[in-house]
Amino acid sequence: MNQTTPCLEHAAEKRSSAMKTFSPTSPWVFLALLAALHFLVDIVAGTTSPMWPILERDLAVNTGGLLWVYVCWSMATSFSQLLIGLYADRYPCRWMLWAGPLLGILCISCVGLATSPWSAAALFIMGGLGIAAFHPEGAATAGALFPQQRSRAMAIFAFCGYLGQSAGPYYCGVVADRFGLDGLVGGIAWGAPLLLLWFGVRKAPAAAVGRRAEVSLQNGSLQNGSLQNGPPVRLPWVAVGLLLAVGALRILPALGVPLALAYLLEASSGSSSVVGAVQSAFMGGIGLGAMACAAFLKHQWERTALWLFPLLATPLLAVMALGAGWSLVLMVGVCGLLLGVTMPVYISYGQQLLPHGQRVASSITMGVSWGIGGALVAAAMAVFQAFDALPSIFLFFAAAALASSLLCHFLPMIAKPQAE
Repeated sequence: MNQTTPCLEHAAEKRSSAMKTFSPTSPWVFLALLAALHFLVDIVAGTTSPMWPILERDLAVNTGGLLWVYVCWSMATSFSQLLIGLYADRYPCRWMLWAGPLLGILCISCVGLATSPWSAAALFIMGGLGIAAFHPEGAATAGALFPQQRSRAMAIFAFCGYLGQSAGPYYCGVVADRFGLDGLVGGIAWGAPLLLLWFGVRKAPAAAVGRRAEVSLQNGSLQNGSLQNGPPVRLPWVAVGLLLAVGALRILPALGVPLALAYLLEASSGSSSVVGAVQSAFMGGIGLGAMACAAFLKHQWERTALWLFPLLATPLLAVMALGAGWSLVLMVGVCGLLLGVTMPVYISYGQQLLPHGQRVASSITMGVSWGIGGALVAAAMAVFQAFDALPSIFLFFAAAALASSLLCHFLPMIAKPQAE
């Protein structure tokens, strides 16, 4: 009897340990929940990529007549993240992890029901704000779960987002071909899994998404101190400006290639499903690049990766207008992969550059830089369309990738975090 008791206690301890490992409070399980939420958010955001020329036709406006709505959408999903991040770094905003995706799903799924450019703009703005609300909180929480493996955690988080962005355009194209944009209203069903994910978010590790914590890098380690309100975020403006420039120029082709291809393929009588498939190949390549970052990229290679891979993508961007059929799919896929490798590194770099403002850093790298890139894309699209030279816009994207690569050499060095 005495001999069996220790065995029973050992078995109970193993069961308890396993339950902790697979409970929502486990860092790995909670990271998986955040990644799943990111997938849901970005599959909805990705449905917007093929819809611009279709929406222009449905609303009977001239070609390029909805570019101002595209700018509104870009600003709502990007610049608003900075304000959200500033607030979330001082006050608990766990609710943004589920309320943001819910608002985004409801509004973007109803865009096909819009009867005017103004109603479409309202839906895009509200949906964009919902999508924006999720990203700073989600990214900062994912990074805080594994401070010693921040780039790897961000790569997993980002990978699922890119998977969503990859599936979104193809889903939109297939639905639009069969039912029109009105059929996208069925996408409200994407909100159903939020009920399951919401339970896991409620059980989040307190250190990750509870009260704002003062975060400081001392001797390379992450230290948390409980505060009622977080400290004011002090930004090194020169470094932040350079970080924004690098990000906006890198993101410009990531945003511009899908949009330009939508108009070019639509003009050549390509179906919405073909447009969506090509865009999905591009975003899928970005997702694979993010996963390659998680699997293979070591900390000592990160700074090199920041400038090397955009440089390798430059020649592909320059000749992309010459591709057709499967060669175009291959080109956009490889180009997306090269651009995608450095996306998680860029987000992680921003969080390490601003250790006292993790959500602000995430909003800059995942929001403001995308907004600046989106505004530049809209301006470039208007100019190249006005001169009837849209295929040449890929040379502009190539120049942006090259400039981003060159500016990386001026970014400050960040020491590798050491295990506690």
